[in-house]
Amino acid sequence: MDSETWTPGRILQTSMEIGSAAWRQTVIDGAAELGVSVSDGQARSMGRHAREMVQWNRVSNLTAITDPLAVAVKHYVDALAVTASLDSGQRVLDAGTGGGFPGLPLKIVRSDLLLTLVDSVRKKVSFLKYAIGALGLDGIRAVHGRLEELGRMPAYHKHFDRVVCRAFASLEDFARLCLPFLAPGGCLLAMKGPQAEHDHEIDAVSDDGLLLLADTRFRIQIHRYRLPVLGDQRRLVRLTPIG
Repeated sequence: MDSETWTPGRILQTSMEIGSAAWRQTVIDGAAELGVSVSDGQARSMGRHAREMVQWNRVSNLTAITDPLAVAVKHYVDALAVTASLDSGQRVLDAGTGGGFPGLPLKIVRSDLLLTLVDSVRKKVSFLKYAIGALGLDGIRAVHGRLEELGRMPAYHKHFDRVVCRAFASLEDFARLCLPFLAPGGCLLAMKGPQAEHDHEIDAVSDDGLLLLADTRFRIQIHRYRLPVLGDQRRLVRLTPIG
């Protein structure tokens, strides 16, 4: 790295810039800690996306996270924590994607996935369309619209194998808005912090691992992990509808 060697669990003291060799190595090593392989070329693509995002952020409010280290770990490395839950060639919807998370980093690392990024803010979708073109990515599209409306449209209704989101505080709202998108056999993936506002939903899980949300029974699986370098706690909540 630029100024010192990276060690797991230790915050870097460096003046790294987004997209620099140090920044890319942070992404590569952090992803490896989560069991995900990222090449330098893929890290370069993430760096380009990140630089464009910070530029567009001045007018489009894409992210509140702009510190280079935090961008590398909280946006890109954390996005890749979903990778193990995605099978080859699956159709994935990123609901409320914002600046493109987790969908765009997932696509960079997993070119086999068919990604649809949805956001209700037109400026964010304009940025995503620009970023997709600038990075030369295929099999990914950005769609402007509200989940309530898109879920009823034939092109999206029961179309996706996975729906992933890190924007919802409430699992109830996530299930209600995103269940219409799920194809048979699919599941919802909620990315959550350690102490989300609606933790009682998870705390209320019965002994058999079932949860009632939006009048639907789900089998729930919770994967707890820490973000490399920063050590922040995270949870990936997998909800599989039953019946």
